[in-house]
Amino acid sequence: MRLTHIALDRYRNIRSAQLEFHPRFNLIVGENGQGKTNLLSSIYWLSTLTPLRSGRLKNLITWGERETSVKGRSEVSSLYHEIEVKTNGERTFPFREGHPRKNREYFGALSVVSFTPNDLDLVRGQPEVRRKFLDRAIFNEQSAHLEAVLRYQKALSRRNTFLKERKSEQLIRAYEATLAEVGARLIMARASYVHSLSSVYSNILHGIGNFSGTLSYKLGVPVVDPLSSTPQVIQQQLMSYWSQHRESDIQRGFTQRGPHNDDLSLRLLDRSARDFASQGQQRAIVLALKIAQIESLSERLQSRPILLLDDVSSELDRGRATQLFDFLRRFDGQVFLTTTHEDYVPVINDRKLWRIVAGQVSEVSARI
Repeated sequence: MRLTHIALDRYRNIRSAQLEFHPRFNLIVGENGQGKTNLLSSIYWLSTLTPLRSGRLKNLITWGERETSVKGRSEVSSLYHEIEVKTNGERTFPFREGHPRKNREYFGALSVVSFTPNDLDLVRGQPEVRRKFLDRAIFNEQSAHLEAVLRYQKALSRRNTFLKERKSEQLIRAYEATLAEVGARLIMARASYVHSLSSVYSNILHGIGNFSGTLSYKLGVPVVDPLSSTPQVIQQQLMSYWSQHRESDIQRGFTQRGPHNDDLSLRLLDRSARDFASQGQQRAIVLALKIAQIESLSERLQSRPILLLDDVSSELDRGRATQLFDFLRRFDGQVFLTTTHEDYVPVINDRKLWRIVAGQVSEVSARI
């Protein structure tokens, strides 16, 4: 899989750009605040229909303008796809092969895995950050997962409203049924994904960090092991749990426990990585997570996803940076990297170099 070219129109500080990319390495160089991450985030948005960094859609539009669009051409297994995403600041409008598409019809032409400085929150941040990582990773492999996440959030919001307003238990129970049905799907998908990732992750972490760590799924509600159960059993257990705690939830005015409390447990031997990992270990953990995600996605898609690395050279010490670039040289997919100086990225061959100044992107000729 690769992105052959992209066209940006009024995207953040990049008013206009049309770029044709290298199939291996694309190095984007510029000082801080010039738009390097914006170029990377346009690729992420084109792939996922969500911003790389959390924020409102209107923040993607060049200041003073009313809309923005990003167009691209991808190649998957020798087939080319024309994809485009637009927004007016309120809604996202995806197009594929020149026609408007629903989200589930759009995905599949471009898959990306990103690594940014903010990803260190996967270790030191709140459980919500790790749930979002899980759900986005699963969505990359199973596009229907996004619909399940959105349905759960909508039903949860409605139940919380009814709890706060002390509506009838009959009405509250009606939303518990939807919550349990979708929640069971979320639990099983998350548990299965973490299980498939865990051994790969541990091996990679030992290789790049030279220390041992584990990855496991932490349930927000006590239900049977989802790896050895069925959606129907988990659904019934969720409904039973919410029924038992309904009065307490009414007193609090919200649903206290559920799949919205699930977490991804990262440990160093028997200790919490959040509490005990050093900064260097945190970076190695995130890097191992991302590489394990790439391996899983590659196996699922039968092709490599595109890798986006935002200023990663500043986030890793020399030893781990060397290990990362050793991995990238073996990685047979397309890579986009941003940096403040090209010498920070030891990739000389099979690349294109782009320089960005105040939102203006230009290709830099190869050194002779």
